[in-house]
Amino acid sequence: MIPAQRTEPSQRSARRVSWDVLRVVAIACVLLHHATQTSISSHPQLGAPPFVFPLSMGASTLMVISAFFACTSLEGGRSGRFLRRRLARLLPAYMAAVVLTFSVQRWVAPDGWSQLDGRDLVYNLLLVPQWFPDVNIVDFAYWTVPVQVAAFIAGAVLVGFLRGRGLRALLWALIVTPLLLSPLVSHSSVLFTVYNGFALHRAQLFAAGVAIYLWSKDRLGAKHLVALLVAALLAQGFHTNETASTVGFGVLLALVCAAAKGPDWGRSRVITWLAGISYGVYLVHEQIGTVVMDRLAAHGFGSWSLLAGFLTSAVVLGWLLTKYVERPAYRLLTQPQEGRSGRSPRRPSPRVRPVSQPRTSADDPATAALAGLLNVHLR
Repeated sequence: MIPAQRTEPSQRSARRVSWDVLRVVAIACVLLHHATQTSISSHPQLGAPPFVFPLSMGASTLMVISAFFACTSLEGGRSGRFLRRRLARLLPAYMAAVVLTFSVQRWVAPDGWSQLDGRDLVYNLLLVPQWFPDVNIVDFAYWTVPVQVAAFIAGAVLVGFLRGRGLRALLWALIVTPLLLSPLVSHSSVLFTVYNGFALHRAQLFAAGVAIYLWSKDRLGAKHLVALLVAALLAQGFHTNETASTVGFGVLLALVCAAAKGPDWGRSRVITWLAGISYGVYLVHEQIGTVVMDRLAAHGFGSWSLLAGFLTSAVVLGWLLTKYVERPAYRLLTQPQEGRSGRSPRRPSPRVRPVSQPRTSADDPATAALAGLLNVHLR
C-alpha cells in the first residue's frame, strides 16, 4: 500500500489506474468490515450498525497486490536498494501510527477499553508482538507489517537462488506446508510461536501474487495459474474457516488477474488520490475509528453518523500520516547524500513512481517481498 506521488511526465502514459481501483476497493472492504462488524462486536454498546459487511478479504487482497509488485521491483537484481526503499516506505509511518494509536487508546478511549502498557508499545514498535503471547497488539490490523518486513528480508536475501522448477515448487510449498503444519501447532509451543510469528497461515497470499505476476509475464501457463489460485483459495478457506469471505476473495483475485494482463480501467483523480494514501489509511483506521464512533455515540449521533465518522477519521488521518510522515521520511532515507567534493548528486531526490508502478508498490497492508524471489529468472 504505497502512495501515489508526483510523477514524471514520461511515466504518466504508462500508469495503469486498474491497480489504484483494486487498492481502493480492497481498503474499502477492510474499513467497512472493521466498522460494521469487528468494532461493533468488540464494543456492542456502540449499537447496531446501519448494515453489516461480513466479508474479511480486503487485507488479503492487498497482500496479493503487494506480492505482485514486489516481483517487478527486484527485476533489476538490486536487492539492497529494494530492501532499503521498501523499509523506508513501511517503517516510519508504521512507527508513527503505533505511537498515535497507543496514545488514543490509553488517553482518549473510555476507561477499560484498553489494557496496553509501555511494554506493549515497545514490542509493537519492534515488530515482535506475535512472538510473545503475553504482549498485547496495539491494533490487530498491524499483523500485516511484521509479515511484510520478514518477506522483504527473505526476498532480498534469496533473490537469484531459486529459478525455474525450483521457483514453482516454492509456490506450492508456500501453500501446502502451512496446511501440513497446522494440525501439529497445538502440540508444540515452539511451533505455535513460529507458526504465528511468521504468519505462515498467510503464505498462500504470497504464492497467489507471485503466480499472477509470472503468468502476466508469460512465465507461467494459464492452467498452472488456475491450479495455484484454486489451491490458494482452498488454503485460505481452511485457515480462516470463512466460506463467504473466501468466495469474495476469489472474486477479487480474478480482478487482480484482469488488472495484471488486461486493458486499463480508465482514469480517476479521486481513485488515484485514495490509492495514494491507502497505506496510511490502513494504519490508523481500526482502533482510532472505533474511539471516534464512541465519542459520536456519546453525543447522541446515530448509526450512519458513526459509520461516517469512522470512515472520515480514517481518510483524514491517513492523509496526514502520508503527507507529513511517510513521504518525507521516505525522501529523507532514500535521497543520495552529498559527496565529499560538495557537489550535488546527479539525482538530488529519488525518482518517484505512482502507486501502480513496480518500484514503489510494496506495501502495503498493504506487501510481500518474498515475491521478489520470482523475478526474471524464469525466462
